[in-house]
Amino acid sequence: MTETADRPLVTFALFAYNQEQYIREAIEGAFAQTYEPLEIILSDDCSTDRTFEIMQEMAAAYEGPHEVRVRRNRQNLGLAAHLNAVVEIAGGEILVLAAGDDISLPDRTEASFECLRRNPAVTAVLLSANVINEAGRTVGERLSGKSKVGGGLQTLSDLLAWRHTTFGATRAVRRDVLTRFGPLNATCPTEDTPLLLRSLLCGPNALSHHKAVLYRRHENNLSGLASLRRMNTDEIYSQHRSDINLAVQMELIPHRMATKLEKWITLDHEIRRLRLKIASEEVKNFKDTMLAVQHPATSLREKAKLLATYFASLSDAHK
Repeated sequence: MTETADRPLVTFALFAYNQEQYIREAIEGAFAQTYEPLEIILSDDCSTDRTFEIMQEMAAAYEGPHEVRVRRNRQNLGLAAHLNAVVEIAGGEILVLAAGDDISLPDRTEASFECLRRNPAVTAVLLSANVINEAGRTVGERLSGKSKVGGGLQTLSDLLAWRHTTFGATRAVRRDVLTRFGPLNATCPTEDTPLLLRSLLCGPNALSHHKAVLYRRHENNLSGLASLRRMNTDEIYSQHRSDINLAVQMELIPHRMATKLEKWITLDHEIRRLRLKIASEEVKNFKDTMLAVQHPATSLREKAKLLATYFASLSDAHK
């Protein structure tokens, strides 16, 4: 299908690293997308297993309507630099971002595009997902939305009040959000929260309860405890500060908003460290637990969970 003003080219970017166990299903999900015109980029971050070879084999055998490109980094770059490399070659006005261990359902791109088309001011869309395990069995769901009804918009005000949602597995973003700030710092260990902040600095995000991804939860997830322990979170907040300064220079936000965001960065970094410390403790520390419970970022549900976990750890310690 030829690109038109009503149906612009969209890029479906699939990022993978050492995911030979899951990559076939992820690629099948990409190939099954109903939206046209669609550019699919299969990008490997110098895997040491057969991930890239499987990409090549499947792309060579593909006979569908979409344009498929396969690429590989010459060395392992990490998430941020890998994203930068793909953005540089992507041709779409919208980028749908996908991981090599998840499965995108056929209408994911179409649903993302329609949401952005209906809301010109919206800079990114976060859909919802069913959560699956390593074997592909559904074990839960993850909804993007402010209420049980679903839908809605989120803005910087929601971020400042910790009412925001971020879910990189279902994100689609306008190309402008990725390019106007320039490449992410190569030392930034994740693209998720930097893209959340960048998109909110440019405008509101749309949230939807429409499930368009099978989000795989397993021990090697970036959001898993082992990965979080290795992550240099200081670099995430360094990226945030750089992007906020650029947003002020580009007059996307006023100085007073930048001041509020700086306070949010300090508090968010504090609770991130506390959560990781508590998660790493076999016997939960009372002081750490109470600091987390009293933190403004902690929801009522999380407060209850923290206290329950604390008392459970004490009980286990005395058995």
